[in-house]
Amino acid sequence: MSALDPTQGKAQDPADPLDAAIGPDSVEIKPWQARLVLFQRIAGGFMIVKGLIHWALLFTGAAFYALPIEARSATVFFAVIDLVAGVSLWLASTWGASVWLFAVASQVVAGLLFVRLTGLMILLTILELMLVAFYVVVRFMAYREQQD
Repeated sequence: MSALDPTQGKAQDPADPLDAAIGPDSVEIKPWQARLVLFQRIAGGFMIVKGLIHWALLFTGAAFYALPIEARSATVFFAVIDLVAGVSLWLASTWGASVWLFAVASQVVAGLLFVRLTGLMILLTILELMLVAFYVVVRFMAYREQQD
């Protein structure tokens, strides 16, 4: 079945650039670029869950107010920044990795400077640093693939 031009009733030229597909079907995604998007979705999901955990702590009431002021301010900060980083990574936005790297760097600084380190905090920080290292490798491979 050929596409008909509604104004003239004849078949359109399939090579016409105005008739080209728009959207995901028109974009060629190479393997490492697809892996990068998949990784960003995984890291974004991790950050969204982490942000929701901070929000859950905010809504505990008495348990939140029992924390030292540094821990309370860090909880509020990470409740916001982790969700922003998670959503931007999930959507594979160009600025998502920047926000995520800022959130991870803030997590490391907060853990080292003023928040009492617990086993879970150390584990999350190590996991995030490993995710960043893996992101650098996947991003480099996707960049190299795009240059070829």
